[in-house]
Amino acid sequence: MALSWYINRIKTFTLPEFFYRVCQRYQTHVKDKKSFSKSNLIEIRLPHSEIIDNREEHSHYSIFDYTIDIYKPIDWHIDFSSKKRFPLTFAHQINIRSDQFGSAKYVWEVNRLLFLIQIASDYKTTKENKFLDLLMYHITSWKNENPYLVGVNWYSNIEVNIRLINWHYCWKLIDAESLIKNNDTFRKFVDEVWSPLIQDHAEYSYKHPSLYSSANNHLISEYAGLFVAASTWKNIPNQKKWFRYAQKGLEREIQKQHTEEGINREEAAEYIQFINDFFLIAAIVGKQNGTPFSYDYEKKLHQIAEYLNKILDCKENYPMYGDGDDGFVLRLCPQTHFNNFASQLATFAAYFEDSTLKRKSLIWDDKSDLLLGEEGNKTFSKLESAGDVTESSFFPKSGHYIFRKRKENLETYMHFDAAPLGFLSIAAHGHADALSFILHVDGKPIFIDSGTYTYHTHREWREYFVGTLAHNTIRVNAKNQADLAGPTLWLNHYKTQTLSIKNDHQMQVEKIIASHDGYKKQGVTPIREIEFDRTKEEFVITDILTGTGDFIIEMPFHLHPNVTIEKKENSFLLQAPETRPIILEPDSSLHYEIIRGQEKPILGWYSEHFGEKVACSVLYAKVKCSTTARFVTKIRILE
Repeated sequence: MALSWYINRIKTFTLPEFFYRVCQRYQTHVKDKKSFSKSNLIEIRLPHSEIIDNREEHSHYSIFDYTIDIYKPIDWHIDFSSKKRFPLTFAHQINIRSDQFGSAKYVWEVNRLLFLIQIASDYKTTKENKFLDLLMYHITSWKNENPYLVGVNWYSNIEVNIRLINWHYCWKLIDAESLIKNNDTFRKFVDEVWSPLIQDHAEYSYKHPSLYSSANNHLISEYAGLFVAASTWKNIPNQKKWFRYAQKGLEREIQKQHTEEGINREEAAEYIQFINDFFLIAAIVGKQNGTPFSYDYEKKLHQIAEYLNKILDCKENYPMYGDGDDGFVLRLCPQTHFNNFASQLATFAAYFEDSTLKRKSLIWDDKSDLLLGEEGNKTFSKLESAGDVTESSFFPKSGHYIFRKRKENLETYMHFDAAPLGFLSIAAHGHADALSFILHVDGKPIFIDSGTYTYHTHREWREYFVGTLAHNTIRVNAKNQADLAGPTLWLNHYKTQTLSIKNDHQMQVEKIIASHDGYKKQGVTPIREIEFDRTKEEFVITDILTGTGDFIIEMPFHLHPNVTIEKKENSFLLQAPETRPIILEPDSSLHYEIIRGQEKPILGWYSEHFGEKVACSVLYAKVKCSTTARFVTKIRILE
């Protein structure tokens, strides 16, 4: 790993964090090293392995853009995307921040063991022992090939805790408590394999907390996983201590990691569904076990659910600001691209018995059923569908603005981002996207956020997708609005400010004016004004840049790959399938060219899902400015 990364990482530390990191290093490289010993491995016989080798039928489970056959042995250490393997060595010494062994993200996605829920569900439905045998096979195989602290699957605590949560639901689905009493083979498996593995995971979770600048979604996962484990397996050592520790942590973090308007501070929209599941699952498990969370916790969770409803468009699409990696806590369907936002909203509606969260389009799926069961389904069915959002939603204290006009299936939806870069000193999953916007028309994305594509591999692509040029905002002097010091490390964060909010219901006009200071080193202050005329269904975007001398600006408009562009005399006609046409009228002083799929330099790419990228069209303008510049862009949705 480059020395520069370490130096930049240390720059983000406060003095207390520095001492914490020293103690953490002692834990991982001294205490953990003592626990790490290949010579003490005990091979455990895999039960009924012939069910893996001799089956005629196959079942495939998606891992991003690849699939695994869950009826066959699984290589727990291979990255499917590169065919490289991570070494079976001490976990904390493995370098995941390079291409040396491939992408750890692909390996971890397999090792979250989300697919075990499918196998456990098949056993619950059929009561056929072949499914129980298969479940035991995979867990035993995982234990044999991932000894404590050996390999990349013990590198990240978040992965440890997602496994705990999935094991909890497997335990419930197969009714493990009854099986222990009535099935000698299963009882032996629990005693020799599963219980020791659960204990190792819970202990690891407790001993490796993500604190200070790492206390983002990782810390939430650690508290949630440990809380679920301590609630489920009450015979594990330190159960009471770990339970209190985890519940207290969740109570604190649900407040700390959300704004007073219920918006997650990581500034990564796709992570909202991921983080919500940790808090929601913990709340459900707590209630089911007679250990509910506080009133304040439930109130904040309800507020989070309300924001979730308001941020989705009429087809339950979300605005793709910040990182997105298709990560799930639970995924019952074998397809990777599962809309957990919609599923989660249905679960929230039933959990809170709140009809204002139930949209007409929502269904009760297998995941909601797993979480809340038959009673939840009954509650959901009885609720009136009153959750369809038709008006704009502004969150000025958080810097998120959603302009919306909806009539039945016709919807104009714009998300305007005047929020901070991200959470804590590293803003790990934020993008340099201040004052950017996305536009959906009739539930279809038109103007897009470019997405994420990768984390720790393909450095030049990572730098592009998180950078300012990959967003619908202005870049000054070819610089990002903040300094990217590593794949998930930002320095010199910008500050945003909302200068004015206008919401004239009588005149049907809404307007936001906001600015940021990301270019103060360049001597330039950008201000963006977005005005939405609801009657005309027209947006007027006014950009004002005030500088102290000459500077160069780039103004891109990124379009979804499905959008076609037709050049008119002074405008562009944009059209996507099954949507109304859109007219983009750029500022007359700017000359726009259409760039698509360019690699040197990179421009014109879209990544809807992690590990995938396709070419898209970008309307791109570049101009030299002096002192003050003003540009006006109009976007009108046609009938």
